[in-house]
Amino acid sequence: MDRTKKLHIAMFPWLAYGHTMPFLEVSKFLAQKGHRISYISTPKNISRLPKLPPLLSSNITFVEFSLPQVDGLPPGVESTAEVPIENVPYLKNAYDKLRGPLTEFLKNSNVNWLIHDFEPYWLPGVAAPLGINLVLFCLFNATALAFMGPPSALLGEFRKRPEEFTVVPEWIDYPCNVALKHHEIVNHIKCMDDVSDFQRMGQLIQGSQFVTTRACFEFEPDEIKLLIKLYQKPVVPVGLLPPSLPSNEDKRDDKWEATKSWLDSKGEKSVFYIALGSEVSLSEESMRQLAFGIEKSNLPFIWAVRKRPMGEGLIDNIIPPGFEERVSNRGLVLKDWAPQLRILAHSSVGGFLTHCGWSSIIEALKFGRALIVFSGASADQGLNARLLHGRKVGIEIERNEMDGSFTSDLVAKTIRQVLVEPEGEAIRANAWAMKEIFDNEELSNNYLDGFTRFIEDISFVEFSLPQIQGLPAEVESISELPIDQIPSLTKAYDKLQDPLTEFLKNSNVNWIIHDFAPYWLPRVATLLGINLVFFSTFNATSFVSMGPPSALLGDLQQRPEDFKAVPENLCNIAMKLHETVNYQQCMDDVSDFQRVGLLIEGCQVVTMRTCFEFEPDEVKSLIKVFQKPVVPVGLLPPSLQCHKTRIKEMINVHMHQLAFGIEKSNLRFIWVVRKRPVGEGQMDDIIPPGFEERVSNRGLVLRDWEPQALIVFSGASADQGLNARLLHGRTVGLEIERNETNCSFTSDLVAETIRQVMMEPKGEAIRANAWAMREIFDNEELSNEEL
Repeated sequence: MDRTKKLHIAMFPWLAYGHTMPFLEVSKFLAQKGHRISYISTPKNISRLPKLPPLLSSNITFVEFSLPQVDGLPPGVESTAEVPIENVPYLKNAYDKLRGPLTEFLKNSNVNWLIHDFEPYWLPGVAAPLGINLVLFCLFNATALAFMGPPSALLGEFRKRPEEFTVVPEWIDYPCNVALKHHEIVNHIKCMDDVSDFQRMGQLIQGSQFVTTRACFEFEPDEIKLLIKLYQKPVVPVGLLPPSLPSNEDKRDDKWEATKSWLDSKGEKSVFYIALGSEVSLSEESMRQLAFGIEKSNLPFIWAVRKRPMGEGLIDNIIPPGFEERVSNRGLVLKDWAPQLRILAHSSVGGFLTHCGWSSIIEALKFGRALIVFSGASADQGLNARLLHGRKVGIEIERNEMDGSFTSDLVAKTIRQVLVEPEGEAIRANAWAMKEIFDNEELSNNYLDGFTRFIEDISFVEFSLPQIQGLPAEVESISELPIDQIPSLTKAYDKLQDPLTEFLKNSNVNWIIHDFAPYWLPRVATLLGINLVFFSTFNATSFVSMGPPSALLGDLQQRPEDFKAVPENLCNIAMKLHETVNYQQCMDDVSDFQRVGLLIEGCQVVTMRTCFEFEPDEVKSLIKVFQKPVVPVGLLPPSLQCHKTRIKEMINVHMHQLAFGIEKSNLRFIWVVRKRPVGEGQMDDIIPPGFEERVSNRGLVLRDWEPQALIVFSGASADQGLNARLLHGRTVGLEIERNETNCSFTSDLVAETIRQVMMEPKGEAIRANAWAMREIFDNEELSNEEL
């Protein structure tokens, strides 16, 4: 996209001050870049926002939608701070009713991007017909998002009981102590309506073009990398968005002068500050224990106490009687609102007793304040509590796992540990060191710059797949079809030539990186002066076997038998007869070989998923054969993860013989079995009757979805057969012997091969070679160098 073109970007935050402010900060940065911003919220939430700098006011427009009234929501309520936690579902119901006015606004506003929060699960259905790109902007950190898991977990049927949220999930692939306590997930469930927060998140991750989160690699490197794998789409951190201190002219800081005078009279880092956010509502007993613990600490403090929502109003009497009088010589209680950022910035403050809202954590660590950790109302706050405790920048107050109760003695003990005891020295030092990240303005601006460039430079363009005879409605991928119907999908794909051409005519594209199928692209690109890169997901060995474009386009390989010959200088790599016959079933009038040949001839560069370390001779051979640059992109290895991933290719095998062979091996196994596409439906009965019962003590059958695993078996496409020869030849695997003509095999051969590979002495070299391959295939640095 031309950087001189300015975008119209709409912002749509959730109805909570901790969400509206970060959305405003991002709005201001985008407006500084010259983009037009429409900030959408309700009147009361917009009125709470600070005034804009004069230079930005012309680029940011506040769009007010009146919040619809719903049963159960008191009149005039527009944010989570105004209702007790059990009434938040009514606020979500009202928020969902903004769909109508938002849709009308978007129809008439020429919005390019809509940056939204985690609640409006219905947005993809609104944005897609209008051609608007979506960005899910999560105010949670990457740790919390990683705990929540991939969309399949958020939308799935597991983790239904509270107990399932109290353990570290299986997809976390780095050392981690982050999980919820029983009382935290129970409290969070109270604030969910018929569409849970997890379902909302899952649908929005799937429906957005990319996800951004209030995080940075300097603090959460492993967590962000995992999110990219879990979501299978770009995750672009926006940085921590640390707030700036308000100016001296800010009239909201009327209380500051008196508070500052009180702090000036205290010693350096001697005071701790207490604030539980706008949404935490403790029981009377919990307030008593907290107050008495603060009192027993015998340390100076400032406590910001908000009125507590109750029913349709707010109540004041939440501090135990007599408390303020007893601590008046060393404690200051601020009612309803406090200049939190100014307080945390004062040199007399050494610690912060926090509910673990991410905004409050960022504010505290911006000034290096050690944390007394007390998780609040929402699930992410509990996860933040574990994160801070694990990173040794705070100590969590011990609480009962089931009901969240605690004692005043434990409160006092934790406060003193963090603030003054020798055992808290490391905590204080670690928190102070965090200023390098959390108070780094240059770092923050770099992340915002990167986020802005992503919006400016990347557009997701959707073309509806044309309907043709023989292709079932709504089918858009080969995983939804039996092999003999793939030609109909190929024909529909070819009909995208016209909409793609129209797009290219008006888009100033310099390069197109394309796959093996659109053989018509060179004609289109040449007329428009666009360069082409053929990106193949096959390896170099498969390409060498196919030969030069002259072979792919000529008459040399017309009969299935022609593909059985081993190409010159290519060891034992050739296709079996049954593999060629099966593969030809999925080709239409223009064969895959012709498509590849035309695209190799028409592109400027060929790249593929391989590396010199694994296929040095093959890559060099291709450069000679193609007579143009061949640039390996690396292996793009996925990291080990246990989230759910779909098996994309149908394996056409004799299921009974395979099953009996697995059974006869007498070894433990996991077998991933996908529903088989048949006509316009799918059939399940592909495992022999009684098999699962007979092997139940040593085998696990997973249907349709699989946790990350690799099972090598020559399948339906040509490259799979070639890969089978390659692995066998490299002695990292052993191929099951099959009939050359009809691909039949026996269960005895299956069992024999399994046992050879897994445990027989003759398979020792195979096991050793496969293990050694980790140096190449699990080398992230090598992969990044190739990219």
